[in-house]
Amino acid sequence: GVLSMDIRRVGESPEFPSGYEIVIDGGRRPMGVDALAWTREGERLGAGELVVNSIDADGTRDGYELHLTRMISDAVRIPVIASGGAGVPEHLYEVLTEGRADAALVASMVHYGDYTVSGLKRDLHERGVKMRMSW
Repeated sequence: GVLSMDIRRVGESPEFPSGYEIVIDGGRRPMGVDALAWTREGERLGAGELVVNSIDADGTRDGYELHLTRMISDAVRIPVIASGGAGVPEHLYEVLTEGRADAALVASMVHYGDYTVSGLKRDLHERGVKMRMSW
């Protein structure tokens, strides 16, 4: 199965060594659980993929939180799907390369008709990002 997590930046502390916390209810309710610890636990419990949604970046269209995505991708052996922040095609390229995500979720940039999924995939493919091209 897929484990989807909403994550908020809180700064490094003894309670949150990664600097990120798991939140629920659209980011309104903190869970008191370190995000990196929870991703490792999710993998241990059998999650086959992780959706990593940055509450801080979600809806901003200013780009994914690359540090968060890279940190989690480096910590687990299962695929990581980045979510939250996509605004332009370059953001997808960045999260799939610098952020080391295995996939990227897009919403607003497609919902409002600014881009199409096929166009985004074509752009990434032309830049050397490997992916399924059937649509």
